[in-house]
Amino acid sequence: MIHAAKWQRPNVEKKIIDRVQATVHYPKGPVTFYHGFDQPRILDRQEMRLQFETGDVTLYEWVPVKMRLHGLLKKEQLEKLKNTLTGCSIIQHGTSQGIHQKVRGRFRDLVFDDHITLEYGRIADKQNRYQQLLISMIRDQWRWILDRTIVRVIDENNAIESLRMAEAATRISKRYL
Repeated sequence: MIHAAKWQRPNVEKKIIDRVQATVHYPKGPVTFYHGFDQPRILDRQEMRLQFETGDVTLYEWVPVKMRLHGLLKKEQLEKLKNTLTGCSIIQHGTSQGIHQKVRGRFRDLVFDDHITLEYGRIADKQNRYQQLLISMIRDQWRWILDRTIVRVIDENNAIESLRMAEAATRISKRYL
């Protein structure tokens, strides 16, 4: 953990922490997390953005049901995505200037063929996806109860590690109150 902070809801008698932020250092670089409970439910959303040299991927909802990719791709990469993500929508940005276009990024040449935004999935699928995941988790636990030799997908170690990270974030955030 590099940094964590929390903010109290203003102008209320009861102390309510409704916004939290943490920056965590992973082996391949930092990741920033933010969560706020300060908007009306109709505006509530969850987004995770992953940034790379040649673009970014945004995943929508706690368990992702929609994806948006904005980036610079080679023809074969774009074709593979089209074949894998059947029914995706693709927006081409600008006019294609031909194959093997070059741009500079991180002090080196990056070669690409297409500048696109690709979207796949629908927010409306959220309830079905959550239901499927819950059923899968219950089945996994039930199989383990019946046969302790089965390796569970999620076990007590996941909960312990999540709790450790939350406690560390709480300790660090107290420095910023």
